Amino acid sequence: MRIRRHLFFYNTISVLVALVVMLAVNSAATHAIGRHYQRQAEEMLRALPPDRRPEEGTIRIQLDEDMIELVAVTVLARPAGPGQPRPWMETMTLSLFLSGGAAIVVILLTNTLFTRYQLKKLLQPVDALTRAAGRIETGDFTQAIDYRGRDEFSPVCAAFNRMQEHLLAEQEKNAAYERARTDLVAGISHDLRTPLTSVKGYIKGLRDGVAQTPERQRQYLEVAYRKACDMDVLLQRLFYFSRLETGNLPLFREEADLGEFVSRFAAEAGPELEQAGGTVKLSVSPGSHPVSIDPEQLYRVLSNLKDNALRYAGADRPAISLTVERRGEWERLRFADNGQGAAEEALPHLFEQFWRADQARSAKNGEGAGLGLYIAKYIVEAHGGTITARNENGLVFEISLPSRGRQGVTARHAVSKAAESSAPA
Repeated sequence: MRIRRHLFFYNTISVLVALVVMLAVNSAATHAIGRHYQRQAEEMLRALPPDRRPEEGTIRIQLDEDMIELVAVTVLARPAGPGQPRPWMETMTLSLFLSGGAAIVVILLTNTLFTRYQLKKLLQPVDALTRAAGRIETGDFTQAIDYRGRDEFSPVCAAFNRMQEHLLAEQEKNAAYERARTDLVAGISHDLRTPLTSVKGYIKGLRDGVAQTPERQRQYLEVAYRKACDMDVLLQRLFYFSRLETGNLPLFREEADLGEFVSRFAAEAGPELEQAGGTVKLSVSPGSHPVSIDPEQLYRVLSNLKDNALRYAGADRPAISLTVERRGEWERLRFADNGQGAAEEALPHLFEQFWRADQARSAKNGEGAGLGLYIAKYIVEAHGGTITARNENGLVFEISLPSRGRQGVTARHAVSKAAESSAPA
């Protein structure tokens, strides 16, 4: 309402000022013209002989025999008395003010209609923005502002709609994040309870004398130890994840050959695969594969991929294939397993935090807190590289790391980029 009053008031004042100025100028001009003609008439009357002066108010002048011009002049020497006609200048002045007053009334009416029309157009987007802000206040981000004007408010409404879409996306992202956290707590509780129950059971069996022979006791201790190691791995991942969340992950880089590094990993992982009835196949292309890496962190990436392959291995004979080759200015590591692969719609989500792989593939034991692949992606991106996944007779991960000559260019923003991509909304 304040805008309406101000707009109407200022429009009206500006119009009235213009009219007053116009009336003042016209009145002054009318008086000046009237005085000029009055003086001319009086001079012409005084120039005539007394016997030829006509009645007051009229002058007849004969110019020649062929043309006679009749000039009538109203003399303003005396004001009109009662019953006499008004002098022409007074009549003209009165008419001027009457017409000006009528013009003011018409202009006020026109200004009122014009103000209402302009206010309707002006306040339409403002009202729309007010209603939209009220909807956002109640948590409704779904209804956009439908404004198709071509004035200055159009980009404002468009920007408001973009902001609303961003808020909706962030709201959905936060909701998904909170659901994932809830699922994570439930998953961790299950993942810890299962091995912990086994450890307690085997230790209780040893205490109660169930395992009486040394061989039987050794088996009980071995199983309890493996289950304790499983819990330790899970707790380490949780601790590592907390470091990622706070951005506290320094990289201690060393110059290394990727082929040699992967060869050492394959040699260390071989016995574990053989114990599970599986195999490790290694292929390194000729030549050097220089990279600048943090050996501990990159080893963690390969360990997470190995654990993922063992958890979802096909049949009972897991097989892992490792391939290292040069692709332009990048060193590529191909990590393939012989598992069931992942559902196509699940592939884009494999590297998301809290995403449990058993949502996409059938796990053998239901383990996994949805952190292993997320951690792997974070570490690879912190090195300035990329990691992707696809189905190909199992699940294939491809890791690309910049060659040492390119390292200084690509790694400059790698850690900050990885931190941004992993930060929760």
